[in-house]
Amino acid sequence: MAFPDIRTFVKCQPGPYERRMGPVIVRLLRVFDGRVPDVESHARIVELVATPELWSAGHAVFDEVRRRLLAAMKTKDASREWQHHFEETCCQAVFNATDPREPFDPGSAFFVVPQAFGLARAVAVPVADVVSALTPD
Repeated sequence: MAFPDIRTFVKCQPGPYERRMGPVIVRLLRVFDGRVPDVESHARIVELVATPELWSAGHAVFDEVRRRLLAAMKTKDASREWQHHFEETCCQAVFNATDPREPFDPGSAFFVVPQAFGLARAVAVPVADVVSALTPD
């Protein structure tokens, strides 16, 4: 299995609050550019989150991230586990922002920031970098 082509999914129009959430998550993701072990996964999640009209692909992208998470858990690769947990939460948050018929847990968006802090610790990124991403100019 591999990541789906998000451009093939139905375009959606998330609301104004949800659209404001996207750039915050992108800033959090950018903290980890070049600092996480699964570069492909990271790039695909950034692409998804940066394209709100394609957030309907979030569930399909989540499925591939989950597959990678389970593989990391099997090999006890903690940094990949943290990366994929964070990415899953990002996928859940943006997919739910499309008001789907079968959403993920409605509280998913609340776990994006704690997962970012956990990932920062796992891959030796200063926690201050995460805080900085949450406090735009």
